[in-house]
Amino acid sequence: MAAHDLVNWYESSLAPTERKTRGHFSTPPRLVEQILDACGFSPERNLTQLRVLDPACGGGNFLTAVLHRLVLSAEANGLSQRQMLSRVQQNIWGFDPDPVACFMAEMHLREALAAYTLQSPQYRSSLPLHIHQADALTFPWGQALAEKRHADIDLFLANPPYLAAKNTDLSAYRQARGHQGQSDSYLLFLDLALRLVRPGGWIGLVLPDPVLARTNAASERQVLLRETTIHQLWHLSGVFSAFVGAVVIVAQKRLPKRSHQVTWTRGHWHLPSGTVVPISIGSESLIPHTPILGREKPEQAHEHTSMIRQEVLARQPEAELRYLWGRMQGTLIERLYLHSQGHAGKKSLLAPLSHWVTVRRGEELSKDHALLSPWRPNEGEWYPVLRGGVDIHPYRFPQAIRWMQREHIHKPLARYHAPKILVIKSTGQLQASLDLEGHIVLQTLYILNLTREDLCTFQEQEDELFFLLALLNSRLLRVYTYVLHTAYKWVQPQIEQHVLAHLPVPTLAGPERRFIIQRARELQSACSAKPPVVELKEKEMYEELEQAICALYESALQGRRASSSPLDRRIADKGVTYG
Repeated sequence: MAAHDLVNWYESSLAPTERKTRGHFSTPPRLVEQILDACGFSPERNLTQLRVLDPACGGGNFLTAVLHRLVLSAEANGLSQRQMLSRVQQNIWGFDPDPVACFMAEMHLREALAAYTLQSPQYRSSLPLHIHQADALTFPWGQALAEKRHADIDLFLANPPYLAAKNTDLSAYRQARGHQGQSDSYLLFLDLALRLVRPGGWIGLVLPDPVLARTNAASERQVLLRETTIHQLWHLSGVFSAFVGAVVIVAQKRLPKRSHQVTWTRGHWHLPSGTVVPISIGSESLIPHTPILGREKPEQAHEHTSMIRQEVLARQPEAELRYLWGRMQGTLIERLYLHSQGHAGKKSLLAPLSHWVTVRRGEELSKDHALLSPWRPNEGEWYPVLRGGVDIHPYRFPQAIRWMQREHIHKPLARYHAPKILVIKSTGQLQASLDLEGHIVLQTLYILNLTREDLCTFQEQEDELFFLLALLNSRLLRVYTYVLHTAYKWVQPQIEQHVLAHLPVPTLAGPERRFIIQRARELQSACSAKPPVVELKEKEMYEELEQAICALYESALQGRRASSSPLDRRIADKGVTYG
């Protein structure tokens, strides 16, 4: 059996839970080649003096590709076979705590050597290779650095295991004990790369996509952006069978220039060709066809932007790698975000959503829990239940098809019986629905209850809810939430509670606000009725609503308490009444 077939057999033979526990998901060979190309590790260069380390080598995919390129470079530079073998021995290093993985990695390397050398099989098999059964995170690198032994790393390559601290005890690692927040294993390898690579050396890492924006990775991102020049950032889905997206970071250990641009790619990974299929922002086109986001030229919305200045990433509050932010320059989205950053705690015509509502979760049950009945029994006190991602659709009154007995409802009924907006939690796109029927909801939904005590009548409360419903379903806030928060996790993206609570809402009154409320009411009625003849009318109504929402935000940003925008005149021309 060939070495690569043996690796595939070994990984596929592991039980799914065992494979996940060990983090056994090898990097596809095609992706390995692309990473080496991006790092400049090309046979056309003289690679014979470059030391390469894979501290989580697994079956040796990275190291075998390195060996092929090193041998070709040695031949091109006139080295003898013995000199070439010496360079392989000195410059290719791999660590892994799994003895079977180490055996396969060494077998992989020796099989590759056999294709290039005329040395006897006995000589090749006796050549010591630096594949070590050891945990690279516990290796005494500090001593090696002090003694200048085996630590001048020119190229650091790794697809480390993704072991979450909440599921795995990482307290034995010194780096984890001093870490703020949850210290997942991949962060320890990122820290190792930043410490070991020599000035001018290269880093090629395949990491899970929570590294892009999760709070617990903030300190590592700050060091990465401060001390390295990031050349490539690839956010890919479908690379591994593991339930996680992948991020490839290719960086050089040198201070970034102020004008440096990071090249980024976002798309679906296609095996076995290894091509990346770019996708639009979100599962639908969230960049509008109209200039309502503030672009001077609407056609720019369709340009493929693949670069962002590194200093823009470094200026993010927790150094989030929000690569999509480069597409927002000059838009209303960018101005909203910059306003929120610059006016924290200051007087403004924009206030966080939490100024109007409380944001809570529903019952702590899954949508398929045994306590949920598909019918309403005749005995006992039963309540209709709504589930996120199943029963909620924008601008449609929700309808429950599950029921739950009163004794299993643990949160206050008053929270459910009050008029409320429901927002889906586990999604990449903001979606809200209005519930006036007092449904019970599950924890997959956020419950938004009004807190304003000055809204005395039911009509005033409804108007406020329809206003907020329109904003939460608007393309504007959808893009805002997506680009800033949810786009950076391919699998199971979520809208965090604090993100929802801090969405900016205009405090302005006036004709635009009243128009928004009326249009939201009309859309709710049209979408809930579901007649196919209203589809074109819905689209027209939605676009008018979008323009009114953007005009209201523009007024708030410019500090105008009374708007006199062209939209106001169009509203007046239509003869719209406000009740």
